[in-house]
Amino acid sequence: MATLHNSNQSRPDGEVTPLLPPYSKEDESKKLQNGSQCIAARHVLAFLAFLGFFNVYCLRVNLSVALVAMVNSTDDNTSSATECPDPNINSTSESKTAEFNWDGKTQGMVLGSFFYGYITTQIPGGWLASRIGGKNLFGFGVLCTAVLTLITPVAVRYSVYLFIAVRILEGIGEGVTFPAMHAIWGNWAPVWERSKLAAFTYAGAQLGTVFSLPISGYLCDSDIAGGWPSVFYVFGALACVWFVVWMMFTYNTPADHPRISTSEREYIESSIGKKE
Repeated sequence: MATLHNSNQSRPDGEVTPLLPPYSKEDESKKLQNGSQCIAARHVLAFLAFLGFFNVYCLRVNLSVALVAMVNSTDDNTSSATECPDPNINSTSESKTAEFNWDGKTQGMVLGSFFYGYITTQIPGGWLASRIGGKNLFGFGVLCTAVLTLITPVAVRYSVYLFIAVRILEGIGEGVTFPAMHAIWGNWAPVWERSKLAAFTYAGAQLGTVFSLPISGYLCDSDIAGGWPSVFYVFGALACVWFVVWMMFTYNTPADHPRISTSEREYIESSIGKKE
């Protein structure tokens, strides 16, 4: 029985075309050597990109929990009465008082405003990544969102409309992250590793969601920085720290990286083609 890798395909003109391109033992040895490095530059990039999307989604979803502590559960006044009230019973209970009394429509505008900005930078994000590089676009997109998150408590206390504007700007900043990351892996991921590297990178988004929701609830219930404002301070500060590390240790292409090994650079460039 013939094996697939040795099979040839005959054309009508009699010329024989191999089904698969030639693959020498030297190529296989080189692939295994570069793929088995403990700390390759592309693996460091993948880890930092994973943390980047972790921060992106922490910044995105934390408002969903913080809003519960910020706003009264309903904008309607509620009351209860008994037919025979007992004058010795005090019905007043102590609880944290929400600062804002927004109706359902306002709360919907606040939650949805992020995506008004997010949708506008998807296509422009791909174009910008090809001009200024995916590293810078991704990094500054996250930094923009982080800084706006840090000023959120000030903005929301000043005006709900300013708060909505801040959330729109946050969406604009985060909207470039996925196009930027596609551009980065287009320069860094060998063909046979693209699915693994991309899957690991984008898994950070799911972990960020899982992590930020319970932590946001804990921060809202605490006395740290007044409760709910600490949600924005903590996650905004973490993203700023990540930005510094990202800018220090990542590069747009393997050719730009000063510490990448020669063998790894040649391995990547031979797979995807040399990028200047």
